[in-house]
Amino acid sequence: MKISVGNPVEGDDFFDREQEQVRAWRKLEGSHLLMLAPRRIGKTSLILRLCATARQHSRWAVHCSFAKCESESDCVRELFTALATQQTISQRTKALFARIKSVKLGELGIEWHAASAEKWRDAGEELGKALSEGEDDWLICVDELPVFVINLLQQGDEGRRKVRAFLYWLRDLRQTHYRRVKWLLAGSIGLDTLAARLGLSDTINDLEPFPLDAFNEESAKRFLGELANSYGIVLDEDLRGSIVRRVGWPVPYYLQLMFEHLREESLESGRAPDADMVELVFEKLLGMGYRSHFDYWRQRLDEELGQPEAGQAALLLSRICRSTSGESRDNLSQVLGTTIRDVDARDKLLNYLLEVLTSDGYLIERQGRFAFRLEWLRVYWRRRFAA
Repeated sequence: MKISVGNPVEGDDFFDREQEQVRAWRKLEGSHLLMLAPRRIGKTSLILRLCATARQHSRWAVHCSFAKCESESDCVRELFTALATQQTISQRTKALFARIKSVKLGELGIEWHAASAEKWRDAGEELGKALSEGEDDWLICVDELPVFVINLLQQGDEGRRKVRAFLYWLRDLRQTHYRRVKWLLAGSIGLDTLAARLGLSDTINDLEPFPLDAFNEESAKRFLGELANSYGIVLDEDLRGSIVRRVGWPVPYYLQLMFEHLREESLESGRAPDADMVELVFEKLLGMGYRSHFDYWRQRLDEELGQPEAGQAALLLSRICRSTSGESRDNLSQVLGTTIRDVDARDKLLNYLLEVLTSDGYLIERQGRFAFRLEWLRVYWRRRFAA
């Protein structure tokens, strides 16, 4: 197993998630899935694993991302391109594209007919029809659909109209070709909370929620053990437990990050990792030169919520980060009370913000108190924004 910080992993570098795979394939027998997972959890790695093992479940699978799409046409192009370029299904796609008039496979990949490039709706429906009328069952995995929705929303009222039309179209596409084609939609921003905010929950009510969390403590310790063995490093069980507890939430990305820098410190110092070295790495990665590992958490509030909600969410987090045990709902209501006097409006906003912050991995509710899930992020937030 190799260190892979921030990149999806495949093959021998993929670890665990056996129960999640079994559960996903069981649900896909009759449902489309909405994978709900905060950033860095490893959702893309799991999606790639499902695609790699799809033939064992009598399906052909394809994966694409809508993260960089700026229009509905871009999204449909991504679907066509994914089908055209995935080598493991090349023979299937040749027969598939023979039945599609909107595009053709050229030497340089997808070639759209000029008239079809702007008719994304018709082209997408033609693709769905071709998939469903063939002899094969398919799984189409789309990552970062919520990012595309947010991109459209930035276009103002016209963007909101486009979001509504696109999500209803995609729902119709799923329902029309349900028997042959199953969909898995995912994103690091919760599509469920985003749709609820826009009053569009009915556009995704055919999707079965599929929550994906971090490793449990035992899996996290085994993960660190396998990494250590791969690099000839000794991490006894107590030290692995210390690492997991110090990180606070065993997200694969942050476990990899900790291990990578532990290995670096061990090589440079010539001594084996120990508890003091874990603390040294913890502090090192909170320094100025490593803020990119944590800054995104603040930036994504603006991307997902916009102002003033992003600023209000940041105020809540700045209050919560002061204690490992978090804050009560009543105390958080008082934080918003400085700017929102109406009690009903304040409670409604607080409920919404806490739902977003919980579903996106910032917070966890324990015994009526909201606390940071990731200890590393809590300490970063306290020092960066609440000092």
